[in-house]
Amino acid sequence: MDVGRTGLPAMRMQENTDEGSTTKRMKSSIRSPLDVQNKAFDEIVTGRRSIRSFTMEVPPRATIELILAAGLAAPFAEAAVGNARDFRRFAVFPQGGQALDSVISFLREKGKAQLDAIQGREPKDAPFFKKLEALANGHIPGLGTAPYLIAVAERKGTPSVEQQSIAHCLQNMWLKATALGLGFHVVSALAMLADEPRFWALCGLPAGVYDLNGCAIGVPALTPPAKPRPTVAEATIWLG
Repeated sequence: MDVGRTGLPAMRMQENTDEGSTTKRMKSSIRSPLDVQNKAFDEIVTGRRSIRSFTMEVPPRATIELILAAGLAAPFAEAAVGNARDFRRFAVFPQGGQALDSVISFLREKGKAQLDAIQGREPKDAPFFKKLEALANGHIPGLGTAPYLIAVAERKGTPSVEQQSIAHCLQNMWLKATALGLGFHVVSALAMLADEPRFWALCGLPAGVYDLNGCAIGVPALTPPAKPRPTVAEATIWLG
C-alpha cells in the first residue's frame, strides 16, 4: 500500500510534471507571426550598412524592380503635389553604359565649379573641400563601381518637402536591398544635378519639375561592422 502511494502515484506525478514542462517549452518555442515578423524586421534594420565597395556580380533586373517598388511605396507629400501619378520617378543607370558616363561627367563639372568657387575661402583639409576635390576628380563612392546607379526624382510642390520624401523613398529602398542581401550606398552628390538640363534630357524628364537624389546598389564586396550607437535611454527624453 505504501509502495502504491509512494510508487505509482509518484510516477504519475512525475509524468504530469514532465508533460507540463514539455508543454511550457513548446509554448515558449512557438512564436506568433507578429513575433517572427518583428524579429525579421529588427534583423534588417540592424543589419543595414552603407556599402562602399561592390563585386562585379550584377543583380537581376527583377530584383532591382523589387527595390524600386519598395521606394515607390514610401510616403510622398500629397498636400504639396496632389494626386499626380508622376509624383516620383526613377532613372536606372547600369555600370559601363554611356548614360552613366554622362552623369559622371556632369558631376565632375559641378564639383570643379564648386571647388573653384570656394578656393581660398575654405581650408584644403576641410571635409567639404576634400569631398568636392574627390568629386571633381570623379572619385565618388558607388558611382561607376556599383552595378547600378539609381536616381530618384521627386516632383516639386508647395511646401517644398521633396528631399524629405526622397529620404523616405531611399530608406525603403535601403531596407529592401538589405533584406535581399544587396549593398546600398546613398549618392547624395546626385542632388547637384537637379538644376542641370542635360541630366533631365538624358532621363527624358522635364527640367525644373523634380528634385533629385539617388543611390548605388550591388552585391557588397565588404560589409563594414555596425557603428556604435547610443542606447534608447541615452537618446530619449520622456516628457510628462
